[in-house]
Amino acid sequence: MGMAASQARYLALTARKTNTEYEGQQINQARTALANQSANLFNQLLNLEVPTAPKTTDYTELQYSYSDGANDSVLDSWQQLSTADPEYNYIVNHYYYTNRFTGAEKLLQNPEVQVEENVVSEYNWVDRAASQLGRYDTPPIVTIDSTTGDVFIDGESTNYTYKEVNTTTPTPTNLTDLTTALSAAGFAPLTDGDYAFQDVNGVWHFMYRNEVDDLGNLIGADHVIQQSVPSYVGNCKLTELVGLTKEQRTELMQILQDCPESEIARYLSIDGDSLRYTGEGIYTFQMNGQTYYTCDEDLAISYNSTAINDNPIENQAKLAYYNTAYIKTKVEEQNHALIETDGKGRFTSIKFDDDSVVYSLNTETITDEAAYQDAMNEYNYKIEKYEKTIADINARTSIIQQEDRTLELRLKQLDTEQKALSTELDAVQKVIKDNVEKTFKTFGD
Repeated sequence: MGMAASQARYLALTARKTNTEYEGQQINQARTALANQSANLFNQLLNLEVPTAPKTTDYTELQYSYSDGANDSVLDSWQQLSTADPEYNYIVNHYYYTNRFTGAEKLLQNPEVQVEENVVSEYNWVDRAASQLGRYDTPPIVTIDSTTGDVFIDGESTNYTYKEVNTTTPTPTNLTDLTTALSAAGFAPLTDGDYAFQDVNGVWHFMYRNEVDDLGNLIGADHVIQQSVPSYVGNCKLTELVGLTKEQRTELMQILQDCPESEIARYLSIDGDSLRYTGEGIYTFQMNGQTYYTCDEDLAISYNSTAINDNPIENQAKLAYYNTAYIKTKVEEQNHALIETDGKGRFTSIKFDDDSVVYSLNTETITDEAAYQDAMNEYNYKIEKYEKTIADINARTSIIQQEDRTLELRLKQLDTEQKALSTELDAVQKVIKDNVEKTFKTFGD
C-alpha cells in the first residue's frame, strides 16, 4: 500500500470511528430518556390507590318504627332537650307514607284534536243551574232580566247575558248569520222579543220568547250553535260535561285545587265547599281504560296550532289534559316526645305531645339498598378505571422495554464495529510507520 493510500485509509477509518462513538453517545442518551420514562411510569404505578369495595355495614343503621293503627311511621331523627322536662325529653322528626288524592295536569304528545262543524245542542237551564251551583236537592230558580238580558240563578248573577232580538235594528248585528245557521239546523228564525248572544268562544246561544214566562223564569232550553265543536282526541271520543256526577265533582275540585293556574280553571270555581261549573267547556275522554278531562281552551290551543304552524294533524301542539289519582306521598312531622329506653340505650316506647297514646317502638336493622348500590356502581367504575390505568402503564412500559432492547442491540453492534475499526487503524498506522521509516532510511543512505 502506498504512502498516500495509507494516509487516506487512516483518515477514513478515524472518521468512521469518531462517527460510531458519536452514535453510541446518542444511543446512551436515548436509553437514559427511556429509563426516566420507565421510572415515571413506575412511580405512577406506586401512587395508584386500589379501590375498596363498599361494605353493607356502612349503609346499615338502626331504625325505630311504630304503628298508630292507620299508618306505619318511622323516627327519622331525634335530639335530646337541653333542659329537663318531666313530660318530654326529645324533639323527634318522624314520617309515614300515605296515598294522597291528587289532581295532575299532563301533556299529550300528538293529540290529533278533531272537530265537528255546525253542531246544535240544547242545555236544560235547570240542569245547567244545578251543575253550576253544585246542588241537586232543590231545583234552582232561573230568571232573565228582560231589560238587560242578564241571567240569574236563585237570584245570583251568572256569566250569561242575552240581547233581545230586534229585527228592525238587528241585535246582535250579525243576526243574519245566526238566522242562516238556525235555518240550516232546522230551527225557526228569531223574531222580535227572542234572545241571542255570542260568547267569547264564538258559540251562539239563543232562546225563544215563549221559553220565558211572565215572571221572567226560564222554562225552556239554552239553544247552542257551535261552528266547530271538539269531537275526538285521536280515536278517543270527547264528551262535554253538562251536569256533574258526585265523583266528577270530587275529581274536578281536586284538579282545580292542585292545578289553579291551568286552563281548566277558567270553567270552574269553588264556593265554600261547593264546586261551581258553568255547564259547558269541559270534556272527558277514555284512554287506556282511564277517564281524563280537558277543556275548550286546551283543545283550541292544540287544534289551532295546526293552522299557525302549517302542521299536519298528528303534529299538533301537546294537549293539556287532567286526571286524579292516589299518589304515594311522604308526610313529615315534628313533635316533642317522651322516649323511654331499656337501660342499654335502646329506645322502647314513645309518647308525642299531641297524642295521649304510648306507642311501642320496633327496632329494625335497615340497609339503604339504593345508597349501597350507588356505592357499588361507583366502586365498579373506579376498579375498571384502575385496571385500565394499570393496563395502559404496562403497555407503555412494554413499548419502552422493546425500544431499549433495540437501542441496546444497536449499541452492541457499534461496540463490535468500534473494536474492528481500532484493529484496522492499528494495522494501517503500522503500515504508515513502516513506510515512513523506509523513506527516511532510503534518503539517509
